[in-house]
Amino acid sequence: MKRIVAVCALTALVAACGNGPREESDTDGGGGTPTDPPTDTGVPDAIAGDLGSINFNAATNTLTVTGLSQDGTPVVNEYTRVATSFVDGYETFTGQNDPLGRHATAFVASRDGVQAGVVMTGPQFNTFFGGSFFERTGAYVAPTAPESRFDVTYYGNYAAGLNGAGPVTDLLPTPGVDPSVDTPSQTAYIRGLMFVNVDLNDLSVEGEIYNRLATTAGGDIDLPDIVLVDGTLTGDGTFSGNIEQDESDPDFPISDASDIGDFAGVIGGPSGEFVAGGTRVTDFTDSFEGEIEHGVFVLDLCVAGNTDPICVNALQP
Repeated sequence: MKRIVAVCALTALVAACGNGPREESDTDGGGGTPTDPPTDTGVPDAIAGDLGSINFNAATNTLTVTGLSQDGTPVVNEYTRVATSFVDGYETFTGQNDPLGRHATAFVASRDGVQAGVVMTGPQFNTFFGGSFFERTGAYVAPTAPESRFDVTYYGNYAAGLNGAGPVTDLLPTPGVDPSVDTPSQTAYIRGLMFVNVDLNDLSVEGEIYNRLATTAGGDIDLPDIVLVDGTLTGDGTFSGNIEQDESDPDFPISDASDIGDFAGVIGGPSGEFVAGGTRVTDFTDSFEGEIEHGVFVLDLCVAGNTDPICVNALQP
């Protein structure tokens, strides 16, 4: 469980105001290290947070979630799919057990051999629950680099939950409840674009998450770009590294980058053509205070014929 972010909207501006809700497993009111997830899934503890696992069936558009605290009575809970997803490239699911119980939002995606998702509850009682999960089925097959090179690029959409209140779309009503009661809310969320560069020679991983936009109860808020650094690819196709502020972002200039989080993931697919993974990021903008973000990415390998500028440039000799 995690602290909730504080957001003060003033017309088009957002000012930092107070501490945000904390993760239940945090010990310092936000930004601490989460405790171990309920089961050993192979997902690093910092990424998994309070989440045990997800099981997303793309053929039937069903999602079951294991281990998330306060998302319902069963240990394994089935969520409801939202007809129009909140974030491009991901299916959105929500769940709420009763009108006074926490509301949870999930973003999930899958490819042939990989799936990943992030689940986060809205803020209530000064806290929130959430985490990210990813997995691969089948053995690791390394991707083939273009033109005898040793580097490949993966590209796609990014989705995340944010520890603050978001727009209300399907909260259960609470008629007659005293307005002073801390009733449930939906989580704020983040969408953006992402690319990951993998050097298959020195087994290093890096990249960027950019065009980041937070959707909150007070409206949409532009966020700074963040970069993936110091990533290491293992022999079984898993990788992990650190996240820093982007010193080159002209809209959010900073003097020195700082370590603000972690990322981890896995390469999958019959020919290593996909990556799936998760993030945990804190203290990334002056617009909020005490912010915590749990994110997810499922990206496709850049191949010839992809017209997105990221892939076109990545494939240049």
